[in-house]
Amino acid sequence: MTGLTGGTVASDTLRRMASSLDHEPWYESERFEDGSYGLAGQHHGSRDPTGHTFWTDGRRAGAIDGAITNRHELGWSDAEVFERLLRAPERTLRTLEGPFVVACLDAADDRLLLSMDKIGCRPCFYATADDAATNGIVFGSELKPIMAAIDDPTVDEQGISDLVLMGTLWSDTTLLEGVRALHPATVLEYRDGEVTTSRYWKPDYDRAEATEQYFFELVDQFRHMMDRVGRSMTGDVGLWLSGGLDSRATMNELARCHRTTDSFDSLVAFTYDANPSGGGNPELAQQVADTLETPIEHVPLTPDRFLDVMEKGVDVLDGQVRWSTFLNLSAVFNIEQYDADVIMEGLEGALVGHHLCRHHFTDADSLVDSMYRSEASLSTDDVGELLNVDADPLGSFRKEARRIDEDSFAGGVVDAHFQNYYSRVAHASNHLSRSQVGTRVTYADGDFLSHVARLPLSYRMGALPFSDGELIHGVVKPKLRMIRALNDDLANIRYERSSLKPKHPFPAHVAGFYGSTALAQLRSQTTYGGTSMPGKWYREHDGLQAAVDELIDDACDRSLFDADALRERQRRHLQGEADEINAISSITTAELWLQRHLD
Repeated sequence: MTGLTGGTVASDTLRRMASSLDHEPWYESERFEDGSYGLAGQHHGSRDPTGHTFWTDGRRAGAIDGAITNRHELGWSDAEVFERLLRAPERTLRTLEGPFVVACLDAADDRLLLSMDKIGCRPCFYATADDAATNGIVFGSELKPIMAAIDDPTVDEQGISDLVLMGTLWSDTTLLEGVRALHPATVLEYRDGEVTTSRYWKPDYDRAEATEQYFFELVDQFRHMMDRVGRSMTGDVGLWLSGGLDSRATMNELARCHRTTDSFDSLVAFTYDANPSGGGNPELAQQVADTLETPIEHVPLTPDRFLDVMEKGVDVLDGQVRWSTFLNLSAVFNIEQYDADVIMEGLEGALVGHHLCRHHFTDADSLVDSMYRSEASLSTDDVGELLNVDADPLGSFRKEARRIDEDSFAGGVVDAHFQNYYSRVAHASNHLSRSQVGTRVTYADGDFLSHVARLPLSYRMGALPFSDGELIHGVVKPKLRMIRALNDDLANIRYERSSLKPKHPFPAHVAGFYGSTALAQLRSQTTYGGTSMPGKWYREHDGLQAAVDELIDDACDRSLFDADALRERQRRHLQGEADEINAISSITTAELWLQRHLD
């Protein structure tokens, strides 16, 4: 994967760390060494020239994995960016927008800085002498280079517990004992042997009123951030397009940027049949692309092809995302017709109310309970049955609850989300795409994030009364209103979630969501809350079933997992009694990663 690594390491250790990064033939690399300090990076080179920066000046060096989207506004040279970072890191980082991880060092001053953007679009892991057997500090965009630099790496059982509970990880937990994930909007400074971390940016979470002014400012901020993103790219740009509204709105703004600026050369859409499979997404994406006069490629997504890249996905994602979650993004390996230098996904719907629901604020007993309700895909009892580990299933949630420093419960809920959900969940599988092409996360923009941090409660996902949040409405108001405000023609193309055109009133979409979901379930189709596509593939595809069953056999021999409980989940799934793919894919992902990187 493209990314950075380094720390207080000797030359031979830096070489081992850099060579352990997942690599592709076209990658280009940079390296800086000075005494006990080293910094290395690899990137897509000419395929995405604005997606990386490497700077040296005597005994100082710096690297950015990603893009600063407001560089054209600031007018800063590479040297000025890093000199400002070394002189005033927090003030400078508050000024920078875009998706990035940055590292800079001054060997003469015995000093190293690490940081990431305001929403945590790219991973950064680190270990210090206090936590692992290393000299000073080591860091990397993947776990593998850190494993190459520390003695006797061991599995973190809390990380295994998180993976089974959620399908990914939370807080600063990783799968390696003593190795931490850097939080978003945080700067780490290593100086004279001491490590400190501080948060350089945090939005105001005071809830806004659902006024017309708030909504139109939301649309304006969305357009402004898309202008910034458009100017940060060159070459050929692509977007994953579905029948949903997030990608539709993003595609509209990319098409506008392409018409009005000369920043990038071409625009293309890519689509595949999922979310859910058979739900009409490719056909709707085709209509959106035709309306915007944009070419589109229908990318195959098949179990045969996924089986070919499953191990690579686990490698690239450090085993920290279950394979049923990253399955869809494996479509990036199947792109054939169009050559794109940068491919991105649409706006993350969670920012405008699609993940944190109203009941996560109104019904939760505590921050820990709210995080558990919003993130867990299995129960704590399930985790206890499946694992033989000395870890609290809620341990990472409790750790975050202790970190949160907000006056109101609602503010704490949103802050925990900003500090964890995007970096550890929403973006977690993006690294798979970034291994093949340049990427951008459009909403890594402080102005936009500050606005949606105050999202009115009525804009968030609702649920039917007395359903304990289980029967969600499926649609949210701001997404429907945004597409109407952005493009009337796109508001006349059916929304796949509700099977209605966005121009129709919100209550009709809620009814449409329940109606289309119930109909799909009656037809035994994959749908929201029904049978999952990964679950269906495992049950019906001989090759994938054989590969997963072999991993289950191996996991049953490992003391981390309870063989009887895992075998029961396997039996229930294969006999069609339940969809157990969340538990099965989490454990088999962990098993595969352990075999390939720790055993």
